[in-house]
Amino acid sequence: MTAAAVASFALSVLGVYWLVRDVPNPLDRPDRKFSSALAAYPDGWANGIFAGCAVIALAGALWLQASRRATTAVTWVAGASIVALLILMDGSGLILAGYIPAIVIGSVLGFDQLNPSALLSPGLALQVTLLFTVAAFATVVAGRLRLGLGDAGPTPADRARRLAKAKARTRFWTKIAMEAPALYALTRVLMFFCVPGFHMFGFGEPILWAGLGLAASAAAGAWLTSGLIRPWGETFPRWIPLLRGRRVPIRLAVVPGLVVSVMVATTAKDLLLTFATSASGRAAVTDWPLVTLPMLLWPLWAFALAMAAAGYGIRRRLSEAEPTSVSHSSDPEPLT
Repeated sequence: MTAAAVASFALSVLGVYWLVRDVPNPLDRPDRKFSSALAAYPDGWANGIFAGCAVIALAGALWLQASRRATTAVTWVAGASIVALLILMDGSGLILAGYIPAIVIGSVLGFDQLNPSALLSPGLALQVTLLFTVAAFATVVAGRLRLGLGDAGPTPADRARRLAKAKARTRFWTKIAMEAPALYALTRVLMFFCVPGFHMFGFGEPILWAGLGLAASAAAGAWLTSGLIRPWGETFPRWIPLLRGRRVPIRLAVVPGLVVSVMVATTAKDLLLTFATSASGRAAVTDWPLVTLPMLLWPLWAFALAMAAAGYGIRRRLSEAEPTSVSHSSDPEPLT
């Protein structure tokens, strides 16, 4: 919780300073990459919105810092703080993660459009800070809620029923969280090879390579998501040196899953706003439906990934709380 409080305090100080000094907000620059999260609001509103949202997050962090009990209010307070921060976020986090392979390839091939200097942006630094602050709040919520999964809770029969439900729900949501990015990756591969229906006229070679890089990132994400229901998602496989055979810490799967779900959700928000308010966005849907329509699955992808990650954590804690489930006394305890 300390990390969330410190980050929220820093964001609040910046927001109040920009508001009082009437400094242009770094997230109110539609002409710059990673800097347009607040550009859709009326002129002069950006600093006020930024400061207000940051102060709400700070108040929530301080309340959570003072309260150590697992109550329903914890979820509501943390949820309000997360929503306030999400208002300030855009798709920069997912764009950064997706374009890193493309930037590496572009640098090697000499594509100026994919120059790493595009990452030197104050807006991007703010977005990354906001992302990890949201992750800190989400981790606090998960930590408080897991107190209800202790051994003193339900009877063995109740725990078995809860475990069966957790397994079924995790499998259901994980499959959806895999299919959405896999479908997106397939469309970008088909676009790269200019398959009829996927060939977007006017898109040059650098953009096609960028799309291929995004396809690789999406496919890798789908594969990693499968670990939530695969044995190697619980025990490190043999091909990983030093860690082979050891239990995978629960947070090592849950936290990245929640972080990526936030990145997908904020990107989905941007896409939906573009399609709803921009004539060019609506034209892209009608002109290239096979390319653009898979992106409309991103809200479902974000929700499914969050549910799958949370379900994985619940399933692991329920199953590993059973004495019979621990087959090797030398296995390390999961990170809790």
